[in-house]
Amino acid sequence: MITFSPKVKAIIASGRAEGFYFFHILEQNGSVVRASTTHWASFIASNGVTYDADDYIVSVDPPQLSTTVDRENYKIALADPDFYEAAKAENGMVGKRFEARFGFLDLETGLPLANLGDSLIVYKGKIDGMSASITLEEAGESLTTISCASPVMSLDMHKGIYLSRDNVRARNPKDACCDDIYTGSGSLTFKWGRN
Repeated sequence: MITFSPKVKAIIASGRAEGFYFFHILEQNGSVVRASTTHWASFIASNGVTYDADDYIVSVDPPQLSTTVDRENYKIALADPDFYEAAKAENGMVGKRFEARFGFLDLETGLPLANLGDSLIVYKGKIDGMSASITLEEAGESLTTISCASPVMSLDMHKGIYLSRDNVRARNPKDACCDDIYTGSGSLTFKWGRN
């Protein structure tokens, strides 16, 4: 369930709500690699990050809500006329932390609400890949698309669990699910429930 702060509820109730996107990419140590916004002015958010109004954001995937677990990646396209973003992709952007948010404008000042509690998280995760595309038409364009990992990225099983009494007990000493897994062909009597 999405919860809004009282300030955002008042803005939405006024019928004059205006919004914008902003995102940042972080190194493993927490330093900012890139922070951009679709708003016309740069601003400093309550997390201390300065989001630059650099006109690089071309398109952003909207938030998606579904009742099933999907494997669709989150994507954001950046204008890349100098091939700067594509060059950064070759220097290990995959695996860096990525967070995209949707913010609201203050009705009185027209400036972004800087408190992160007044914004919505659109995506939070890791960069899964980057790709560059160039259009050679008369009014051509150069785009770099950041593709972020799907919500179920880490749910895939990478190695199996060997089921034996010793392996299961090594993982959890109280787990008795495999105590009789290798019992011979003789008759067994199991007691189910409480003793």
